[in-house]
Amino acid sequence: MPMRNGGIVWQVPWINVWRLMKTLLWLALIALSSASVRGDEDPWPKRLVVDLNGDGVREEIVARRTGSDTELGDFYQLQVRQQDGTVLWRSSDTMDPTDPLAFGNWDFGSSMPQWAGDIDGDGRVELIAPAPQSDVSATFYRVFRWTGQGFESLFSRALIGGGEPGAAFQWTENPPMNGFWVQEWVGASAEGGLVVRVVSYDGSSSVLQGLAVLMPSAGGYVLERWITWPAAMSGDVGDESGTDEGIVRYRARLSVPDHYSSAGVALTSVAEILQQDRANHYRGSTQDAEDEADPVFGDRDARMGLKLMQLNVMGGDEAAQRIVRGTPLVKVTVGEGEITVEVIHE
Repeated sequence: MPMRNGGIVWQVPWINVWRLMKTLLWLALIALSSASVRGDEDPWPKRLVVDLNGDGVREEIVARRTGSDTELGDFYQLQVRQQDGTVLWRSSDTMDPTDPLAFGNWDFGSSMPQWAGDIDGDGRVELIAPAPQSDVSATFYRVFRWTGQGFESLFSRALIGGGEPGAAFQWTENPPMNGFWVQEWVGASAEGGLVVRVVSYDGSSSVLQGLAVLMPSAGGYVLERWITWPAAMSGDVGDESGTDEGIVRYRARLSVPDHYSSAGVALTSVAEILQQDRANHYRGSTQDAEDEADPVFGDRDARMGLKLMQLNVMGGDEAAQRIVRGTPLVKVTVGEGEITVEVIHE
């Protein structure tokens, strides 16, 4: 049973074969999560950008490593900065993992922020950071709220729900050992909800993972829709991003900024829009919540070569026009010298 101290969740080890099996599953879960982050080596963003005060100007939240403990790991201090570099707030400069405002990449798990934004529709910005855990069980999240002066700690709970569209998700301090829970906060959805990665665990050996949209509702959330249905955790799972014998797959929301060049010129071909999407994603100017990283187009020269590849649009001219005239979610498959695009959601 979890024990909490200063907002951090600790799991008491069970010395038996059952716990060993669960630990092995947890290691697979952590490895997949780290591999799916947007191109960073570390399992958290280098910075978060959000309008904290509602004035139309975005601030950035960055992490500065403040120390390293040979037994525990690395500790970080969060800083909130204005665009001119002025520091508005700093978290604790501490190497005590029980401090409610301690952040780190520790040997018993990471507790670095995943996302910042309005998670409950009240117009205020929250900061979301996982609490370390040590087995396959619901992920607890430390939730902080921006007060105008800094982030204050609200609670540490798990977000548990069901798998059918319309199912409720609620914060709880006493989650069941199986079911559906939020495992990663990805960002905001096109319809004003939240894009989250959800894990399903049946209590034995089946661990599934999918990408879903949650909408705030009466103190909790409702499962609006699945972006990708829960699938078995393997090398090509859930969001289908990754590589397979030289094949690269990723998903991207081709939003309005992706339809205009950096000079503001409207783009009229699928290849140009795909190229601009990758440029916006990797330059950080526009990163749609449903965008996924890829190991190919992070380099400018590689993006320039995209238009030279053979382009296949599944669905022909009709699907191509849906891309050029709309803002669909697409699945992109990159092979040797060719690129295939499929519209999977408007």
